[in-house]
Parts: sequence; C-alpha cells; structure tokens
Amino acid sequence: GGCGKDRPSAPKAVFGHPKQQLVRVAGGGSGGPNGDSSTTSNPRSSFRPQGTQGCEPLRKPTSMAVLPPRRPSPRSGTPTAMVEEIMEVAEKQPHVRLFTRALQIYQHDLRKCLAKDNMNIKDVMRQTRHTPVAFYTALMHYAIRISWYHVVEELMDDMVRHGVTRPLSFYESTMKQLAGQKQHHVALAVYDRLEADGLRPSAVTCSCLVSFAVEVGELQRALEFFEKLSATTTPSIRAYMTVLRVHAKRQDFAASVALFRDMERRCAGVDSLALNVVLGTGVAADELEAVDELLRQADARQPPIADVISYNTLLKALAQRCDAERARAVIPRMKARGLEPNHITYNTAMDATVRAGRLPEAWPLLDAMRDQGLSPDKFTASIIVKGLSRSPGTGQVKNALALLRDTDSVCDGALKASLYHAVFEAARQAAVSEGGGDMAIAARTFTQMRQCNVTPSQAVQRFMMHALPSASC
Repeated sequence: GGCGKDRPSAPKAVFGHPKQQLVRVAGGGSGGPNGDSSTTSNPRSSFRPQGTQGCEPLRKPTSMAVLPPRRPSPRSGTPTAMVEEIMEVAEKQPHVRLFTRALQIYQHDLRKCLAKDNMNIKDVMRQTRHTPVAFYTALMHYAIRISWYHVVEELMDDMVRHGVTRPLSFYESTMKQLAGQKQHHVALAVYDRLEADGLRPSAVTCSCLVSFAVEVGELQRALEFFEKLSATTTPSIRAYMTVLRVHAKRQDFAASVALFRDMERRCAGVDSLALNVVLGTGVAADELEAVDELLRQADARQPPIADVISYNTLLKALAQRCDAERARAVIPRMKARGLEPNHITYNTAMDATVRAGRLPEAWPLLDAMRDQGLSPDKFTASIIVKGLSRSPGTGQVKNALALLRDTDSVCDGALKASLYHAVFEAARQAAVSEGGGDMAIAARTFTQMRQCNVTPSQAVQRFMMHALPSASC
C-alpha cells in the first residue's frame, strides 16, 4: 500500500475531538510498520489516520487552531443536583472560575428548568440541606465577587417570584459587600428593596447609608438617612463628620452650627476636627463674625479644642476681608493659648496686609517668622511680590530681591521667572517715580535675574538697552 491511485478510501470520520480520529497504523501487528513487535524511537511516528498508511506524517488539522469555549454543564440534569453543585462552590476554596460556573448553571440551566416544569425553588430546596435564603445569599456573594453587579437585582427579582422571604440580614450583607466594591449606587438600590419590604435598617446600616449617598452625590438623601439615624440613636462621630462635610459642600453654615451644637448636647466627641469643618464652612459663607465668636467659645471650653488650623481658618477669613489689623492680632492670641504659628499662619497674615495695600507692615511679620525658626517659602515670595504692584518703592524692591535670593532653592524655574519679571516691573516704576530716571534699581534687578538663571524677556532686554547709559549697580 503506497500513496498512488490504488490507495484505499478513508473511512468516515467518527464524532468527537479531531485527536480522537487517530488510530494506530495497521500492519502485521501492533508494533512497527512491518508487523513486528519492535517500536520506533518516536512513539508518535506510529500513528497515522486510517487509510493513509505510508504517507507523509500527520499534520495538525487547521480546525484545531481555534476552538470555541464550552460553557460548563451541570453534572446532572435534576434541579436538586444543580442546587447541590452550586452550593458546593461555597465550601471550596474561593475562585473566580467556580463562581462563574455556579452562576452560569443557575442562569442557563436551573432557572430554565424551573420555568419549564413550573417548579418553585422552595420545593427544590426541601430536597436538600440548604434553605432558599442561604442559596440566594451564596449566589449574591458569587455575583459580587466576580463583578456581575447587573445580576444583583435579577436575583432579588427571582426571590420575589418564588416567594422567598428576604430577611434584614440578607439585605445588610449584600449592601456591605457592594460597599466593599465601591458599588454605592447598587447598594442604595438594594436599600430601596429593603424599604419596600417594610424593613428598618439597623443604626450601623443607617450610618453607612449616609456615606453611600454622599459618595454618589445625593446630598439631600444623605441628610434624610442621618435624620433617621439621629431619631433612633446617637450617631457616630463618623456619621456626624460626614454630614458636616455635606453642609460644607452646600455652604450651609447655620446647619453646620446646629449640628455642632447637637454633637455637644449628645456628648458625641466634639473635637478640633469637627470645629475646623464648621469654621471652614463659615469662611466659605463669609460669616466672619460668627466664625470668630465660635472660635472664642471653643477656646473657652475645658479643655480648649481649637488648634493651629482653627486660627489659620480665621486668618483666611480676615484675609478675604482685607482686615490687616485683626489678622496681625491673631498671632499673639495664638501664642497666648500656647499654640505655635506655622508657615500658613504667617503667610496668611502677610496676605491680609498685602491685600489691604499695606506692604510695609508685612516685613515685620516676615522677621517674626524668621525669628521663630521658619524659613520663607515660595508662597511667602509670591505674596510679597504681589504687594509690589501697589507699593513699588525702591526699598520694597530691595527687600523683595533679598527675599527672592533666600527662596531661590524652593522656587521652580517658571515661578522664579514670573516673580523676577514682576519685581523688575516694580523696579522700573520705582526708578521712574523716585529717581528721576535713575535706573540703578532696575539694573540691580536685571543682574540678579541673570545670576539666578532667569532669562529676561525681550521687553526687559530692550528696556535695559535703552537705559544702559544711565544704569549703575
């Protein structure tokens, strides 16, 4: 038997995998091609398709290159066996593949089987050692673990269809798992089901619902959840803080103060963090006097709860009002309380004086800052240079140049370029208004710009070219 025209016809292909259509080459025996019992060095060389004895080696069929995935089928077609197989997954080591298989069996096999035979899942569960609630709790867990969030409400619909009671523990467990996956929208949808069933969530769940609503931007609903919580028990400090931030987003200072008073009345652990949120809301609402009074009341408590951030918040409000006098008075008030001002304190106080157009009064604050061991930073430089546009005197420019040299290492290239060009403009104005055309201060600024690796703009260079004969350093 060769490969010529007398080659016998191949038998019809059998069903199954293409590899199963391979048979051992027919010969004199079960060994080599000559019928003896010897074997070849490569065992696979003795395999040929039927009817192709002596031909070229078998090549892999092209149809084996891509095989469509097969959905796993249940081990048995009975609903009871399907339930048992689904519940076995909960007893095994958690794995995404097992969770997916269990949900596929439920969706594509068990659900269809129940509908076809008009069966109720509760009748099937009576033949197992599991309860209907435990069964759907397991399915819900599988769905959330593999991010099949669209299945959550489908499973609850099935529970309603089969008359399976949904206890509070089922709802709360589901919401907790969804929150762990940041699916707050779905968790709130589960709560709607809970409420429709006439159930009342626990205090812990109410507290969590406040956070869920805030996460999805439903601020009014968050307040409603908090009211329900507050009517049943004293809310946790976490719930209070969440609602205080809701009022801050809405800039509702009156509601923030009322909630703060409620915390005090219920001994809910009022601290500087809660106070600062309320103060910040007052600053955003431009309630300066009320903010100052609330801070004084906080200082009068035993022990006082105001901290450095509290005073910095008041300073921010004073800066917005350009109230330089009261801003400078805040620093001694802090020190009297035993609090040490920080960079933000001094920078905000200087900002208040600059906004009020009183730059000369900012330099003593800078000196006090240095005396306390605090080095000026890029914000300090920005605030002072901003004030030069209103007070472009020669002395102010010299002080600003000294400050820029001190802060050279903390300012990036873009900021330095912006600051130096602003100082140069102030120097040019000072030279024109004070020096009768003497450009020495402008030349000094130009020189320091070059020394600090700041490239002067073309406008600055043209100005210096025209002013060069009269410039002296």
